[in-house]
Amino acid sequence: MVSLGLVQAGPEPARTWTPAAEAYDTEFFRLKREFARRSYDEWLVLSAAHGLVEPDEVIERDEVDFADVKPAEGARWAMETVSELAALVRRNEFEEVAVLASRPVRETLVERGGLESRMAAAGARTVEPLAGLGDEDRQRNWLAEQLEIRRDAGE
Repeated sequence: MVSLGLVQAGPEPARTWTPAAEAYDTEFFRLKREFARRSYDEWLVLSAAHGLVEPDEVIERDEVDFADVKPAEGARWAMETVSELAALVRRNEFEEVAVLASRPVRETLVERGGLESRMAAAGARTVEPLAGLGDEDRQRNWLAEQLEIRRDAGE
């Protein structure tokens, strides 16, 4: 199964132009990034300012935090992002799209962008590995445990 992971950008962007994979310097972003690298065939950064970003794409510092986005802007962002994602899924024949993002971001993508139905129409199922795990601390712990299991298994 060809899979794609989406990793939500962190709230603390780098100070200068830098590759997206290195642009957000928080433990939570690093854990999600490493989990995506080990778990999916490809992965992208999911940014409130830049939308879908290739990990090696050099981006400028952004001050946009998902928590600060107004509902109308969030709806527009979700529709544009999901449209771009649907085209990418079709083009690359991804069968699974995993969203490693906060609950508000996942809900915006699903409710405002039609994520699940549009991915299904494009031929992919949507999974949310962090859904139902509770707060960020629990999600961080789960990611760390999953990465440890993969390291122990030699992946």
